[in-house]
Amino acid sequence: MLDVHIDDFFKDCAVILLHGFKYFPAKQVLYVEDICGPDDADEFGLHSPRHLAAFGAIIWLQEEGYIRFTEVDRQESVDDFVLASKAFTRLLHADSEDPTTSLAQKIEFVRLQNDSTSLAHLMREHFLLR
Repeated sequence: MLDVHIDDFFKDCAVILLHGFKYFPAKQVLYVEDICGPDDADEFGLHSPRHLAAFGAIIWLQEEGYIRFTEVDRQESVDDFVLASKAFTRLLHADSEDPTTSLAQKIEFVRLQNDSTSLAHLMREHFLLR
């Protein structure tokens, strides 16, 4: 098992990519709380570390060329969010063991099973090591 923050990162990336896949090619507003749940800002208006980590996953995916968006709204959402071709083609890729199952379906299945080990493996294999 990886450190909790790395498990959360893989889960956040999976949620972001699956959201984009579900609505592809339509552009959407992507809210950080849709990734990590509601956030209560502290008395100074600062977001929780968990919220900032989910926001960081959005930024990382954009910097790595997996997603696109036009504008950030106060670390709460991004506008015109859409998958880039790089992510879309990887998520469509058929599984070698079961050609009727796409990577998107495998990721969704392990995410719903709360299988962080399998999710980390899929995310590393298809999005980090390429």
